[in-house]
Amino acid sequence: MAVALKEDYQKALDEQKKEVRELVMAGLEQIKEGKTKDFNTVCDRLEKKYRGEAISN
Repeated sequence: MAVALKEDYQKALDEQKKEVRELVMAGLEQIKEGKTKDFNTVCDRLEKKYRGEAISN
């Protein structure tokens, strides 16, 4: 049981990491397109979205 739970947790964590990477890349693309001039703004939006968000199993 504990092994299955650990695998589920790791799977959820990996999915979140993937999503964050995709959002960062999208933010960089926005900067290149001139839609966002400040990378800190992009990071602030990501931080606001993910701060305190619990991982769901």
